[in-house]
Amino acid sequence: MAEQFDAAGATARLEALREFAYGAGHEINNPLANIAARAQALLIDEVDPERRRRLATIVDQAFRARDMIGGLMVFARPPKPAPARIEVDVILAPVLDAVRPAADLKAVRLEYSPPPASCVVDVDAAHITESIRLIAVNAVEAAAGRVVIHVATAGVGRDTPCVVTVTDDGPGMPRDVLGRAFDPFFSGREAGRGIGLGLPKAWRLVEINGGTIAIDSRPDRGTRVAVSLPVVQVA
Repeated sequence: MAEQFDAAGATARLEALREFAYGAGHEINNPLANIAARAQALLIDEVDPERRRRLATIVDQAFRARDMIGGLMVFARPPKPAPARIEVDVILAPVLDAVRPAADLKAVRLEYSPPPASCVVDVDAAHITESIRLIAVNAVEAAAGRVVIHVATAGVGRDTPCVVTVTDDGPGMPRDVLGRAFDPFFSGREAGRGIGLGLPKAWRLVEINGGTIAIDSRPDRGTRVAVSLPVVQVA
């Protein structure tokens, strides 16, 4: 039986993490900016090749840390959504364009199954595009050879959500990893491969747009991430 995790069940814990993340982000960003600025200033007049290399490494790592903090801040307090009615197909087009090169590089077959009928949602398109892109990137990195993005409506009725699923044929997740899938900086992969912010950011962006994320996974049987978005009834 597949292990299942519903992000809604972790709301209290994640709220505490968000508050911590926001405060920590503010405290860390300033010294990082100072480190980067001072290293860049020293680089201007430095002529020794080895010292230049070391200073460039400091600058690069400071910017990498800044980007990590930026991702954490988005998780903690993302920008306010600017919702508009849009076809899910339109949201997914840039996702496929962004993820396909990485899939090709890994020889992963990326398949897209569009909705059988119009599926219009009222969301911030940039938020949802980014969230599904992050999920798809995770899927490609985990996949053995195939990732499927599928769109459908979950049943019938005026309140039926539009569901975007991303399924991979990778190693799947054991229960202890699945239970922490939306914790920032937690990663089930070995050290150095990813910083564990993709799924937390994706969940947060979907949540503030009135949607939900659920994960089904089992060891050695792959992972399925389902993003449910409220539909707009078109006359």
